[in-house]
Amino acid sequence: MQSGFDCGGRELSIAGVLNEWLQDRAADFVSGAMPADERDGFEVLVAADAELRDHLSVLQEAANLALWRTAPAPVAPPAELKARILAAAGVLPQEKRAEAFVLADAGGRVVWVNDAFTELCGYSLTELRGRKPGELLQGPDTDPATVARLRAAQQARVACRAELVNYHKDGSRYRVSVRLCPLLDEAGEPLWFTARERQLA
Repeated sequence: MQSGFDCGGRELSIAGVLNEWLQDRAADFVSGAMPADERDGFEVLVAADAELRDHLSVLQEAANLALWRTAPAPVAPPAELKARILAAAGVLPQEKRAEAFVLADAGGRVVWVNDAFTELCGYSLTELRGRKPGELLQGPDTDPATVARLRAAQQARVACRAELVNYHKDGSRYRVSVRLCPLLDEAGEPLWFTARERQLA
């Protein structure tokens, strides 16, 4: 595990080797056996930990090699085909904003955020670490019913999607789409919670 990364009291590695739960989940992730909601949450954990990213890279290379040995050579379309199709349809590709990620411990306290989250809300990881995001991000126009639904999903250990109003550090409000996902151990107990956020227009 990268030094200095505190994952909410949970050890991702023991003596530099990923724990068994993560190795199993990484194999499910690469093979496509992981359900979509779990995949969403696991991607946040991958973004947060360099050792896990390296492990996934090795697994992906092995999977690609196995597929390459058994699959016929793909036929590549002409490189300019996509551009011609988009031009003919009058569609210009739009710049996609980076998705904001939050990794929280089993109690919902922030362990890690990516740069896109800091850009979205104005708070750094240092300001957020150990706190529940709502303590800083919610305000007068945040819908209490939506917050209650997110909390209920967290307590029930199920994935949830919601839209709500949050507040930037500078006091300005913004609307965001949130996907909350628990990462559970074999006994169904939460290891972490992840949130993926996208600002709405």
